[in-house]
Amino acid sequence: MNDGFLSIVKGALLHDVGKVIQRAADNPTDKTHREWGYEWLKRNLDDNVAARAANTHHKEDEGVFDTNNGLVWYQSDNLASSERKGKEGAEEGKWHAEVALASPFSRIRNPNNLDQNPPLAFLPLLKNGKGIGEAFKEEPVITQGDYKKLLQNFEQDFNDPEVQRPHSIDFLLMLFEKHFSGVPSITMKIYGGLLNKDEVKEKHPDISLYDHSKITAAIAGCMYHYYKETYPEKWNKNELLKDEILDVPENAEPYLLIGGDISGVQRFIYTITSKGALKSLKGRSFFLELLTEHIISELLDKLNLTRCNLVFSGGGHFYILSHNTPSAEKTVQSIKSGIDDYLFKEFQGNLQLHLESLSFHPGEFEDTSRLWRGLSEKLELSKKKKWHHRLAEVLKVEMPHPDCLKQSCEVCFREDAALKELPKGDENLLICEPCYNQHLLGEMLVGISKGEYPVLYKLSTTPQDKFIKIENVYYQLKKGWDKSVHSEAVTVYRINDLTAKHYSHPKSVYLPLGIYQHDNLGELSDASGVFGINRIAVLRMDVDNLGKIFSQAVPEDYRTFSRMASISRNLNNFFKYCLNTIVEGRDIDEPSDIVDRKVKDRGRMLFIVYSGGDDLFVIGHWLDVAEAAFDINTCFEKYTGNPFMTVSGGIAINEEKYPVYQYARDAEEGEKLAKKEKDSITLFAGKCFRWSDVKEIIERVKLFTRFLKRHETFLAVDEDRIPKTFFYRLLALSRQFTEEGVLVLPKAAYLISRIKLKGNAEDILKMKEVIMVHNADEWEITEAAVLWTLMLMRKGGGKNAGI
Repeated sequence: MNDGFLSIVKGALLHDVGKVIQRAADNPTDKTHREWGYEWLKRNLDDNVAARAANTHHKEDEGVFDTNNGLVWYQSDNLASSERKGKEGAEEGKWHAEVALASPFSRIRNPNNLDQNPPLAFLPLLKNGKGIGEAFKEEPVITQGDYKKLLQNFEQDFNDPEVQRPHSIDFLLMLFEKHFSGVPSITMKIYGGLLNKDEVKEKHPDISLYDHSKITAAIAGCMYHYYKETYPEKWNKNELLKDEILDVPENAEPYLLIGGDISGVQRFIYTITSKGALKSLKGRSFFLELLTEHIISELLDKLNLTRCNLVFSGGGHFYILSHNTPSAEKTVQSIKSGIDDYLFKEFQGNLQLHLESLSFHPGEFEDTSRLWRGLSEKLELSKKKKWHHRLAEVLKVEMPHPDCLKQSCEVCFREDAALKELPKGDENLLICEPCYNQHLLGEMLVGISKGEYPVLYKLSTTPQDKFIKIENVYYQLKKGWDKSVHSEAVTVYRINDLTAKHYSHPKSVYLPLGIYQHDNLGELSDASGVFGINRIAVLRMDVDNLGKIFSQAVPEDYRTFSRMASISRNLNNFFKYCLNTIVEGRDIDEPSDIVDRKVKDRGRMLFIVYSGGDDLFVIGHWLDVAEAAFDINTCFEKYTGNPFMTVSGGIAINEEKYPVYQYARDAEEGEKLAKKEKDSITLFAGKCFRWSDVKEIIERVKLFTRFLKRHETFLAVDEDRIPKTFFYRLLALSRQFTEEGVLVLPKAAYLISRIKLKGNAEDILKMKEVIMVHNADEWEITEAAVLWTLMLMRKGGGKNAGI
């Protein structure tokens, strides 16, 4: 990338930094935010050209229409802030720095009733450590002191002596996300004199300074390439392109939205045996993350764009904003062809990249409906014609590899590839080379889960120690900075790491990933006997009505490029970055801990197989998985602040040797059942409950356990407080009522009369109230709670454990 391009993009990214500086100043109105920003950048930035963007991006700025740089900064700022159109007349004349940022989820209506709008929810200005972030119902009071603290934190990172100079775009992008994702891009104070309450709410700022700046930089990068390639003589001679930039003809489409989708993901991840399952699962899932990142990196590098142009990446999908030029189109097709060749050879066509694009006019930054819909349709059509251009190769019948004449790969059952033994120390398995590589990747992941600041190195030459190769590029995972690899790396990915001093490599990239794995979890068997019955559980979960949310629930007038990108980014942030903290349970407020196992101290015995976009797959000890599911739902409610945004999921439970693909299917069936109801979870017995009912189940389990005594790894009957057979009798009664509809109240009364409960008087009364009901819903809750209690009481448990 040449210096001219980098200066334009860097200037566009930093153009509004003066807004933070102004809001932190003791005399904020002495200068405009452009003047504050320009003076700060002149002192702190090693790029005088980029610094000019701070006071050369508004129409009233001197010289904005005199240079192509100024025109690009001005127009990219306009296009990125199209959500502000129509607000000018509703702004008070006075400047208001105390305005808080509304959550972008506040713009999402009830997908099932578009006449229902959520209440505004507000985001904090300052982030609080590892916390997942919570949207507030009441607008927080933001002071000048808050902005002073924010600016101090930003400047400390910006000027860290260990950071590579000049600052890279990737580093600046990380800093903006870290510090400015809770900063409003505008601080408008809306008055209520001429507007009703709903109109005031509609106009409250909900786009962060980070999201606005990132999109501005992405557009500026596209404009640079488009105008340089479309008008080379004028651009190279610095002739002014005012009309071409500001008045784009209706039939011209300077921009390209590129969409990528990897198909075959489900089958690829889950079609494996239980042999070496943990490492194979983890390795396969992470390989898909790596493959997606590899494709994104190739596209951005070959298109000469920055990570500002990566609009979204998650769930095997990604979107990139590019320039629409002949060279860009050729680049996209060339990369697709190369990846296709690699995937077909490596995985027999089980994985395929679908890469499509849609060109558009700058007017569509204001309403992106056609863009997302059109690109989605092209991707779906591509998936329906999988490998149509290579049908002869797909249908070709081949003899098994000589190694597979007696047996196939013991992990994926493949028969066409040479087999090799796993490294010494594992089971003596014969597996194909791709499975071997993914197993090694899984081993690397076990190692980095114990590191506080894991690193992924991208290398152009074969490294020492374990690595994974994609095309001609090598990737190596480390649990921390490695001096022997660092200087040789093409790119250094800092995983979930927002520590500025760690960005010493000139090509350091922030990469959020769901990688949590308990330190003591080496294989699935390690999670089986943690507490109660020996069982493993799988959780699959995703956001309800996601298609409707993006196509209908966001009002048409609000579907600007910046807003849709902001909603997508925040969703992805929850499922990739925040999920690590949530499922671990150590650093969230009041994690679910039903039998007081000290979750905050020990963490949870599970690991994230996959998370990103809007869904997740978690596997581990049955109780840890269940508690994590409840915490995910609770945290998602707090994170979005929107009661119309919900998640549903399914939990499947079985023995540790149960086939992984069957676990996945069972959990998927449970998830499908829950998604029919919405805002629900399917629990162990295959029964679906609303999350509100789950809270009742948990409270009932806690009530039951107060009559039991605690051992280290299980609960047991305290015969001084409750009869030994009580819970089995209660389970039989609940099942008789829920399955047969039999009147059980007399039997319940008889049960109460025959037992002698001892303990807290209030608990005894609650127990009697639980039993003496004639309500189907209540008996279903009781059945689930009793079943759960018996699982907590089961010490071990094999095939005939009865659960």
